[in-house]
Amino acid sequence: MSFPPGDMVAAVGTHLHFQRLERLLHERHLELGDQVHVNSTGSQLYLMVKLPGDQGVVLSQSRLGHSFVWLIVDPVLGSEPSVWPLNTSGEVLVDAVHAHATAHLAGAPVASPWRWHESEPSDMTELADLLAERGVHVQRVAASNRYFAYGPRYEPKLHIADGREGAYVEASFSDIFVRVSIKASVGWLVDMHHPERGAWTRVDLGVSLGRRKLPTPGVPRADVPVSRIADLICDGPSTWVESGAPWETSRPPRASAETWSDVEESLFLTLPALRSAGAREHVDAVLEQLTTFGFGDIREGDLASPIHSDTYHVDWSGRTKDLSTSEIQRLNGLAAAAGEDLPKRLIVITNGGLSRPAAEFADKAKAFVYGLNPATGRLNPLNSRAHDLLPPRTEPSRYSLE
Repeated sequence: MSFPPGDMVAAVGTHLHFQRLERLLHERHLELGDQVHVNSTGSQLYLMVKLPGDQGVVLSQSRLGHSFVWLIVDPVLGSEPSVWPLNTSGEVLVDAVHAHATAHLAGAPVASPWRWHESEPSDMTELADLLAERGVHVQRVAASNRYFAYGPRYEPKLHIADGREGAYVEASFSDIFVRVSIKASVGWLVDMHHPERGAWTRVDLGVSLGRRKLPTPGVPRADVPVSRIADLICDGPSTWVESGAPWETSRPPRASAETWSDVEESLFLTLPALRSAGAREHVDAVLEQLTTFGFGDIREGDLASPIHSDTYHVDWSGRTKDLSTSEIQRLNGLAAAAGEDLPKRLIVITNGGLSRPAAEFADKAKAFVYGLNPATGRLNPLNSRAHDLLPPRTEPSRYSLE
């Protein structure tokens, strides 16, 4: 007995899956009646909800670049397709199709959260709703569904938003692009992009919200309601206070490789090296970046302690070996003891790396650990909390749909 080829088996399985989706759509949304149709002829298999005027909302398995995804396309010219992972549940897919179809039948916008290609309400979908209601152009929401299409509409590609960037909303004004995100370790963060600078700048939320300059980046999620963040964004860029210098992803801060060429790595950040012009630039570059990240009370120190803070103990030495858990524990104890009234938190600047257990402990201790590239002056995050403070890594137009 011969068996059918694998591609035939796969095709039959896909067809049966579409039939199950058709039944599920009927079961969950009876009002659509006979408007639901599965196309089983031709090369393209799809599920459609028919609309007046020979139009319809279509669900299909499509290829974007090198990846296969679920794609929901509505008949509005120029609308953004709704992209979903292949492992998305049938219930989510048919509910998304229903949301798009009923919106067209009613002549109304697609209901939230489906409008933002999300299946569950969240702080991000609430923020997007509030911004859109007040005329702000919301370009993207990335929360539970991090898939979206970009590039030419005739041949779009797939981008999957990095989970380490947190949940976020991206919106644009006439000349400013803004990203509002929630990071697990620090809460709300707001970053804006200046086209003329080609760089991201962090917004000082403490000052911008009418409070005070905060020593720690961001604002805890529980301290500020979504509506207050929406008010701030809608007030516009003129009301936002920048926390530091712009962060340019394409080139290092201030210093260049030539700046450091006369500083031996073996001497880097020893006291004699701090007296050299190159090491002076290292201090300036690190100070600039920490301020850009949003550390509000970071300031220049002395030779013994190049960077000072009332809230953080900044440990900065010339070590080149990877830091162990016991070393981070020791430094964390020194940081706690350095506080006068309250224990200080820890910031570590190192020439070496960080073991995985040490990074986990640093996260639990609410510490921030950075590796410093001596050739460029760039700080690289070595634990999750430090990574959470990085500004967005790409230009706003990098993943737009043309």
